[in-house]
Amino acid sequence: MSEELSSKFISYYSSFSNKDYSLVSFERIFGGASRETYKIEVKGDTVERLILRVTQDSSLIETEQETEYLAYSAFQNSAVPVPDLLDMSEDKNILGAPFMLMKELKGEAASPFTPGVYSPNEKKLGYQFWSILGEIAKKDINKDIFETLAEELSSPSWKNELDKWVKVIHEDSISIEPILEAGIRTLYRNPPKEPERLSIVHGDYRSGNFLFLNDQITGILDWEMAHIGNPLEDLGWALSPIWSWQDRKRPGYLIQKEEALKVWESSSNIKVDPVELKWWELFAAVKGMAIWISAGNEFKSGKNIDPINLFSAWIPGDIHLEVILDILEDNNEA
Repeated sequence: MSEELSSKFISYYSSFSNKDYSLVSFERIFGGASRETYKIEVKGDTVERLILRVTQDSSLIETEQETEYLAYSAFQNSAVPVPDLLDMSEDKNILGAPFMLMKELKGEAASPFTPGVYSPNEKKLGYQFWSILGEIAKKDINKDIFETLAEELSSPSWKNELDKWVKVIHEDSISIEPILEAGIRTLYRNPPKEPERLSIVHGDYRSGNFLFLNDQITGILDWEMAHIGNPLEDLGWALSPIWSWQDRKRPGYLIQKEEALKVWESSSNIKVDPVELKWWELFAAVKGMAIWISAGNEFKSGKNIDPINLFSAWIPGDIHLEVILDILEDNNEA
């Protein structure tokens, strides 16, 4: 497949750029489960390094390619580092599937499940990580992009998101999980307030979804779940203990939670209400369960037998169930 795709790509890119290019390398990057991603090097007058994102027929998270493209578009040349976009096409005749093309950013992404992976630069990266999330929350989005991303938004925004993920859970589950159902009931019974200002929400902002080079974050990636909503949603997801299971006081294995919240508040100009945040932290665990359950369904049904779907349904699912139980127990003790 990659040989056929690489041949189609170099033909497309030469035509797109109106220049003659030769292919130096064409390598698939494994790890993501929403789109196939390829790291490409081409040579014309100069050497260019590119990233190609190709939509899969079946994936862990089914999302619209346009959503990711619009999210990247919203943050071009901003305080939020994102790749420079080159092209997007829904025409399957070009490469065999819809695709998005962008320039490669320097840096590497780390596994979100590996303690010490950012050592010895955890502090510097941590300040950047939470500060950039604050920049996302306060960014004034282009009106057309905002309205397009908000097309499916209903009021209140929290219910829009919760309904969406609960629907995934009930459609893809092979059994009833009592702890998860208790978490869902708690969320519906104690809804959060609507924010004073809706913002763009990344949807999967966490360690592992950014590039870094030494002590600098060079890019925020994987915007395919972006939408308009409450900025506390991103905060709750990024704070989830699943991303720092062996050191829960340092979300993402970066800086201490209290310090992270101060950085985010300063950057976003939003004061965090602890009760509201607790709701979004519980929501994050329920949302995580929806994703892991969906992944298991993909694997079990044979739609997508990528081992990452089997892993997602197993280990992360167990962790997020424990997170839900911990939050529910804390609520009962409060």
